[in-house]
Amino acid sequence: VTNPFDVVKIRNQQYGGKDFGGFFGSFRAILRSEGPGAFLKGAKASVLREATYSSVRMGFYEPIKTQLVVSGLPEGPALKLASSFLSGAIGAAMFNPIDLVKVRLQSCLASPGAAPPHGGSVLRVAADVYRAGGVPGLWAGTSATVVRAALLTSAQLGTYDVIKNDLLVRRLSLEPSAPSTHLGASLVASVFTVTASNPPDVVKTRVMNDVGRRTGPLGHAWEILRAHGPGGFMKGWTASYCRLGPHTIISLMLIEEVRKLVGLSTY
Repeated sequence: VTNPFDVVKIRNQQYGGKDFGGFFGSFRAILRSEGPGAFLKGAKASVLREATYSSVRMGFYEPIKTQLVVSGLPEGPALKLASSFLSGAIGAAMFNPIDLVKVRLQSCLASPGAAPPHGGSVLRVAADVYRAGGVPGLWAGTSATVVRAALLTSAQLGTYDVIKNDLLVRRLSLEPSAPSTHLGASLVASVFTVTASNPPDVVKTRVMNDVGRRTGPLGHAWEILRAHGPGGFMKGWTASYCRLGPHTIISLMLIEEVRKLVGLSTY
């Protein structure tokens, strides 16, 4: 459902310019030049990425938080942010190849009716990347991916936990298990999530599309800053929110309900 926004976001971040500089303009340009099928580019890789990377980064949050408490880190916002930062970094490092394949598929420009690159096959793209760069090629852009995931997860899970428990429950005396409390906290977390993760996301897109690996994340970051100023790191924010905003809200609210159903306490 959200894959079209992901395609638009990637085009905003990679190409910009007249065709891909804005949110609605990018939709029109893709539809006009590639047809409606282009909005599903990389959808298979996206689903696989969510089933792996997202499961790990969200699933590891509580165990990591427990281990940090055992190791002596006191309860509080710092614990929650550190736990989510680590869980996001671990998930991104493990599943970088899937993210790389997704970005390559979604960045590919084509004519209307043309066959998708590599037939849309995740394995074919991965095989091409492997032939060109070996195993290290599959982990191209890992540093940018890890930074993005760490910031995204700490903003998503850590901010949600802080807003919900430290503000809404303790300060405003709202019911911790109420869906309205979960909705309010997840709405705030969704804005923090997209804003915190967008700068490294722009860099990640550029690095993963740098087939010749001519420069690293810092080099691409400097090119973005020099060409577009600080605002260049917010390219694709609207498209990113259209994808990550609902994802954050729905995921967090579902997790809370599932935890209640299986007898666990809410976040």
